Amino acid sequence: MSPDNRPSQFRFNYSALASVSVGVDAASALAERVLELRAQRVFILGSASLSRVTGTFADFSTALEGRVVGVFDRIGAHSPRQDVLSALAAARAADADLLVAIGGGSIIDACKVVQLALNQELHTEAELLEYAQFSDGTRGAKSGDYSLFTAPSRVRQIAIPTTLSGAEYSNNAGVLDTAKSAKEGYRGLDLCPQHILYDPALGRHTPEWLWLSTAIRSLDHAVEGYCSADSTGFLDGHFLHALRLFAESLPQTRANPEALAPRSLNQQAVWLACCGLGTVAHGASHGMGYILGSLCGVPHGYTSCVLLPAVLQWNAAVNGERQQALAEALGRPDTDAATAVRDLVRSLGLPTSLREVGVAESQFEEIARRASRHPVVRNNPRAITGPAQCEEILQLAR
Repeated sequence: MSPDNRPSQFRFNYSALASVSVGVDAASALAERVLELRAQRVFILGSASLSRVTGTFADFSTALEGRVVGVFDRIGAHSPRQDVLSALAAARAADADLLVAIGGGSIIDACKVVQLALNQELHTEAELLEYAQFSDGTRGAKSGDYSLFTAPSRVRQIAIPTTLSGAEYSNNAGVLDTAKSAKEGYRGLDLCPQHILYDPALGRHTPEWLWLSTAIRSLDHAVEGYCSADSTGFLDGHFLHALRLFAESLPQTRANPEALAPRSLNQQAVWLACCGLGTVAHGASHGMGYILGSLCGVPHGYTSCVLLPAVLQWNAAVNGERQQALAEALGRPDTDAATAVRDLVRSLGLPTSLREVGVAESQFEEIARRASRHPVVRNNPRAITGPAQCEEILQLAR
């Protein structure tokens, strides 16, 4: 409540996501959505492991009864721009009227950018870059100009996530510039999937380290969302219950990888954690994590594993009292939030230090220099005005 006892005012903008289906068989649920949408030319962007090692894609093709007009399975980690442009060329040549992403955050983000390019009639790399938001805070000529999005996108995406990163809930997409080892962002009014299909059985094909570490990435969404000045009582409830579900279900998944009920709870925790994703400002764990990913090649799940506890510890000087609710939600009211997160990460067999993910202290200066200019880092609850504060966080995470 404000000092004069009037309630605070806020506006929550719902995304263009139409439905989330939980605990379904992905192939049959996809067939139902395709029929509802009356799509005739379905183009699939999928992970190479699912495409080549399992029979999953054949199951989808059978279920869609001849509507699949192409499959692209060559998207690398962090969605390299050249891979995205290759996928775009293939989708355009196939004259797709519906995109389906089957995989983790890199696949889903790549699919978003393909959607953006198809609907905005972007054909060249230069045209695409006009929509980019760069990690140093600079922007392309058309970045953020929503007047360009005058009508709903003609081609949309259905996402079938096989990790827990939560990319399916935002209108943002990250792409890697491999020449500069830097990420660039893309945004649109309806880049998020139209439908999300959660099939816990598919998660059994995902390597354990990837499944569990991307869960910590979504836990990071909830933690930094809760600590954000943009959060509200409505969002706080989502964020804190996400932590409770993660704390309950992730150890169960690790103990019994074949059990589907805990995996479904993992996925529902992601749904809660990502409420407001893209509208609530995050902080140093996310922003510095982008730098570790692009510059050092650290998977985004691992960046949250090693950075989030350090950022919580560093931020406790300004929001330590608020952080206590995080520790309680994680079932650890006896300790601080940084310790509660670090202990959960360690209990899952995941790395808790930069050293464990191959980042040397000799890299700290460049990481800190880049991170200090990143707009997400600048939103951190405890002010970061230069590289020195970023180095302090890196030292806590080393």
